[in-house]
Amino acid sequence: MVRHQPLQYYEPQLCLSCLTGIYGCRWKRYQRSHDDTTPWERLWFLLLTFTFGLTLTWLYFWWEVHNDYDEFNWYLYNRMGYWSDWPVPILVTTAAAFAYIAGLLVLALCHIAVGQQMNLHWLHKVGTHYPYFTALEKSQERMWKDPQ
Repeated sequence: MVRHQPLQYYEPQLCLSCLTGIYGCRWKRYQRSHDDTTPWERLWFLLLTFTFGLTLTWLYFWWEVHNDYDEFNWYLYNRMGYWSDWPVPILVTTAAAFAYIAGLLVLALCHIAVGQQMNLHWLHKVGTHYPYFTALEKSQERMWKDPQ
């Protein structure tokens, strides 16, 4: 009987698999790469960092404006015609977005620390940046609208 030796033995590297799997949906060993990060992925990292800063500022604003929640509700009541407590859902949504973006930023920094190629999954790209691009478009539309 002939015994065959395995050609190679791979260590499982569970932490690295989770790191690349959550950040870029690359769960398999062959999908991971130690190559240099592409310039586009570096740009996405800068956008992620910028989005983190915007979300942190927005969260700080809604956290500190708690003394004016009533005035904000009155303003919305006068515009919409019905009373609703809007600041609490806004604060909760902002806190959830901040936690999500902070988690992605930590995963990106871990990619840099272990020398893995950053490859942010397209769903994370859309989920973190679409709301900000939409808000920017709406603000530009409102700013350049003809006053009447």
